[in-house]
Amino acid sequence: MEIALAGTGVPLEAARRAAREGRLAAAAGWARWTLETDAPPEPGSFARALAWRLLTRGTLMPPAPELEEGLARFGPRAADAASALHRLQAAAVLAAPAGLPSRLESDLHRAKLFSCEEARWIEESALRDLGELLGLLRRIYPETADEPREPLFVSWLGTNKAGWRNAAIGVGHGGQVFDLRVASPAFNDDLALEALARRLRLAPSLRPGQAEGAAALLSGRDLVMSLATGGGKSLAFQLAALLSSGTALVVAPLRALLRDQARRLAEIGVDRVGLLCGDDPESTAKGLAELAAGRLILCLAAPERLDCAAFREALRGAAEGPGVPFAVVDEFHCAARRGHDWRPAYRALGARLRDWAGSSGRAPALAALSGSTSPGALAEAERVLGLDRPARVASGGGRGNLAFRVRRDRSPDRLERLRALLTRTLPEGRFGPGIVFCPRVDGPLGAAAAAEALAWSEGIDAAAYTGRPPAGADPAAWAAARRRAADDFLAGRRGLLCATRAFGLGVDRADVHFTVHLGLPASLEEFFQQAGRAGRDGRPAECWLLLQALSERRAARWAAAPIERLRAELDALRPGERDDVARAYALHLAAFPGEETERRDADLVLSLLGDVAEPGPAEVSLPGQDEDALARALVLLEDAGVLSLEGRRGAAWLARRRGGWTPSAAREAAFARVERDYRAVEPGRRASLAELVELALAKDAGAALSARLGRDPVSGPGLRACPRRA
Repeated sequence: MEIALAGTGVPLEAARRAAREGRLAAAAGWARWTLETDAPPEPGSFARALAWRLLTRGTLMPPAPELEEGLARFGPRAADAASALHRLQAAAVLAAPAGLPSRLESDLHRAKLFSCEEARWIEESALRDLGELLGLLRRIYPETADEPREPLFVSWLGTNKAGWRNAAIGVGHGGQVFDLRVASPAFNDDLALEALARRLRLAPSLRPGQAEGAAALLSGRDLVMSLATGGGKSLAFQLAALLSSGTALVVAPLRALLRDQARRLAEIGVDRVGLLCGDDPESTAKGLAELAAGRLILCLAAPERLDCAAFREALRGAAEGPGVPFAVVDEFHCAARRGHDWRPAYRALGARLRDWAGSSGRAPALAALSGSTSPGALAEAERVLGLDRPARVASGGGRGNLAFRVRRDRSPDRLERLRALLTRTLPEGRFGPGIVFCPRVDGPLGAAAAAEALAWSEGIDAAAYTGRPPAGADPAAWAAARRRAADDFLAGRRGLLCATRAFGLGVDRADVHFTVHLGLPASLEEFFQQAGRAGRDGRPAECWLLLQALSERRAARWAAAPIERLRAELDALRPGERDDVARAYALHLAAFPGEETERRDADLVLSLLGDVAEPGPAEVSLPGQDEDALARALVLLEDAGVLSLEGRRGAAWLARRRGGWTPSAAREAAFARVERDYRAVEPGRRASLAELVELALAKDAGAALSARLGRDPVSGPGLRACPRRA
C-alpha cells in the first residue's frame, strides 16, 4: 500500500539514492513521498485519524516547540532531523493499529543520514512526542487507549525487519483517507486545547475566550464571539478547524483580511487552506476543486462568493463528502442593517450556509465573530443570521496598551497637522509601521490624496488602500495597486498605509505602532475597531485623532435634536461652518435619510417586484438612481418577509417573492420596519456617535478616551465576559 502526502514527484530510486548519499532534504523534505506497509492500516481510533490530519496539515511542518532544544543539537541539519522525525510519526499513525507502536526503529543510521546515536534520539523523540499528541487528543475526544502491541520498523532503504511490522518510505502516488465524522467531544479540556494550540504553533498560550469559543465549535454549537479588537478571534476557529473533521468555512468581508489569514496559516505550516477571493482564475479553480473533494481544512471566502454557482456546488460536494463541521461569519456586525460596515451580502448568509453546507440532515454550526459593535447591532446581526441558542463569549476588558491622543484645532488643514505629527511628534512616524485612517476615498482628506501629499512633501513612503478606486483611476490597475499596497504593508515591506475603513476589518499586523484618524468615524465602535489595529503584539501603541471642531455647544445640541431638526441645521451650514462633527452627523443622516423618504423608496421597489401574492423570481434595478437607497428598500422588504435576496447581476438585484401578500399588507409591514428603525435603531446609532464626539471634545480628551475604551466597549446583554487567566 502506498500513502502519498504531498509534493513534487521525485522518482523513488532517485530519492533512495539521495538518502544513501546523506541528502535527506532531497529525499524526504516534503517532496511527494509514500509510505508502503506490509499490512493495510486498521480503522483505529478517532484520535489516531485526527493525528493523521494534523500530521498532514501542510507542506511546511514546524516541529513541536518542545522538540526545538533537542533538534538544535543537529545544527544545520536540524530541518532534516525534524523532517525524518515527522515521517516516522506519520508511519506510526498509519502502520500501527493503536497509533502508538511498542517500539519504533528505522535504518536512518544505515542510510548514512545520521549517526546511530542521532537516529536513536530521533526515533525515541518521534514515539514520545506522538504519544503526547495522542494523549492530548484523547483528552478532548475521550476514548480508551489501546495498549501498544507491535514494534514498528521504518525503512528509507526498502528493507524489512523480521518479526516486526514494517513500513518503507519512498516517493510515488496513492492516498489514505480516514473517516473523521464519527466523534464529538464528550467534555472540553481548556488545558488540552491550550497545549494543542502551542504544539500547532497557533499561539504560545490562549487568551480569554479562545478556549471557550473553540470548545463550542468542537461541540457543534452555534457561537457568538465578540472579543475586543486584537483579542484573537481567528485563533478560536482555526484551532477548532484543525481538531474537527472535514472542511470548515470562513466568510469574511475583505480580500485583504482573507489573504492575511491564509498567509499566517501558511507560516505555521497549515496550507490545506482554500483562498477563494476571485483574485486569480487558476488558483480559484484549483481551490474549488480541492473544496469539492474535501481536501481542505479551511476554506476562506468573501460573502459575495456564495452568489457563484461553482462555489455553491463545490461547497455541496464538501458537505456530502467529509462534511462541513461549522461555518464562521467573521466581522458579523456587517449583517446589521445601517451598521458602520453594513454589507448587503451578509443578509442571507445564515440560511444559505445552513442549506448549502449541510447534508443528510446535518447542518453546520454557525459562528458569528466580531471585534467592536454596539449591543443593538450585535443583537440584530444575530437575529439576521438565524443563530440557534448560541454559546456567547465576550471580552472582559479593553486594550490597556493603547494610549489615545486627540489633537484638536479650528483650522481645517488636517494634512498639515498629519505631516507635523508624523515628522515631529511620533518617534517613528516617518517609518511606521502605522495606519492613517481617512474619512473618504476622494477629496482633500481622501486616502489617495493623503498618501500622495506625504510622499511629495515629506518623502514618506506611504501607499493608499481604498475599497473603490479613486475618481479617474482605472479599476483593474487600482485593484492591483491596492493589493500590492496591502501585501507590502502586511509583509513588513512598507511602513505607512493611508486607508479608508475598508482596511480596518480584521487585518492583523502585530507590530503597528500607531494609528491616526483624520476626522471622526461613524461611531465609538468603529473608532475602537480601527484604532485597535495598533498594538496587537501587546506593546504600547498610540492612537491619534486629528479633529477640527468649531463648537462644543453645537455638538451637544445635535446629539439630542430630533432628526428633522438636525437635518435642517446641517443643511443650513455654510462651507466655512462645517467641521468634522458636522461631517460625521451628515454621514449618519445619509444612512437615515428620513421616514418619508424610506417609505417612498419601499413603495417604489414594491411596484417593481411584480405580484407579491405569487411566489417567484424578481429582478430589480433602477439605472441612474441611488444604489444605497435601492439596497435599503430591498433589505427593508426582506426584513418584513416580503422577499428574499439572492444576489446581484450587474446593477440588478436578484430576489424571490415569498408570496402570500397583498400590496397593502406588504406596504404596511415595510412601513412598520421604517418606524421601528427610526424609533430604536437611529437613536442608538446616534448615541454612539454622540459619545465619541463628547469624549473627543472633553477637556482632557486623550484621558477620557483611554478611560472609556480601557473598559469593555463592546459587550452587550447575554454575552459572557471571559475572565483573564492568571
